[in-house]
Amino acid sequence: MNRALSLLFALLLVPVTRAQDADHDLTKVEGIVDATYAAIARAPGEPFNWDLFGSLFLEEATLIPNTEQRQGAFTVLSPQDFIDWIDAATPIGGPNDRGFTESGYHIQVDRYGDIANAMSSYKKHFWGSDEVIGAGINSFQLVWKEDRWWIVSIIWDEPYAAGPIAEQYGGMPTSGN
Repeated sequence: MNRALSLLFALLLVPVTRAQDADHDLTKVEGIVDATYAAIARAPGEPFNWDLFGSLFLEEATLIPNTEQRQGAFTVLSPQDFIDWIDAATPIGGPNDRGFTESGYHIQVDRYGDIANAMSSYKKHFWGSDEVIGAGINSFQLVWKEDRWWIVSIIWDEPYAAGPIAEQYGGMPTSGN
């Protein structure tokens, strides 16, 4: 096999999902948090951006939803498990598909060397609506590797289980803010 063909073959084996994301600055904690929210937003009839989502995580990463979302069970998910869970719970298309967006409205970042924790308060909406349909706090644990931040884990909870979001984390969101 000649050198050019070998190089082409090697490039095809590099996972596209590990590429840098051109729309988000993954060298900043805030950039990777924003990219996460962008990946789980979708217009009606459109899919989530699972390629972007997967590109944000270390291979060994975990996601831990609040137990109320998992019928009382403490569950540790891989990024692929999370994708499968959301895709099964969120059918795309049809008359009831209103799309979805989750956006951060307050972030508190603590960093020490190559590790960081970001407490990101979020609110959920149907696509194109400013009516808040849910809220909570995502706790991101991140590591600096290969000149960018990577998500090691995300743990979250919501007010119906944990109580109102404290003012230090931006307080409870209202529609329109």
